[in-house]
Amino acid sequence: GPSPGKGRSVYVSSGHLVNTVAFPKGVQPNDGVKEQTRKSLKELDERLALAGTDKSRLVEATVYLKDMSTKSEFDKVWQEWVPENCGVSRACIGKADMGPFAVEMKITAALPIPIKKRE
Repeated sequence: GPSPGKGRSVYVSSGHLVNTVAFPKGVQPNDGVKEQTRKSLKELDERLALAGTDKSRLVEATVYLKDMSTKSEFDKVWQEWVPENCGVSRACIGKADMGPFAVEMKITAALPIPIKKRE
C-alpha cells in the first residue's frame, strides 16, 4: 500500500486510542480478496505493534471492498484473524475506485492504560 509520507503516517494516536489504515502490502495482480485481506491484516498487525497495541484491543473497523460480492470471502479471513471475544464494531463499504486493491481497512484500537506504580 501507500507508504507514509507527507500527509500520511503509519498510525495516529490521541489519548488512549490509535488509528491506522491497512492496505495489502506486496499485492500481486492475481491476488484475490482472501489473499489481499491476509496481506492487509499482516500489515495491520505490524502497524498496531508499532503503536504499542494489538488486535485484541480493536474498537472499530471500517472495511472498504472493491466488490461487495466478495464480502463472504473477506469475512472468512477476518473471522480467523479476530481474537475470540473481540467486540469490534465493523462496517463494510463498497468502493469501486481502489486501484489494484480489493480491500482497505481503517482501524481504531485502544492503547493499553499504563499502571501507575506506587511509591
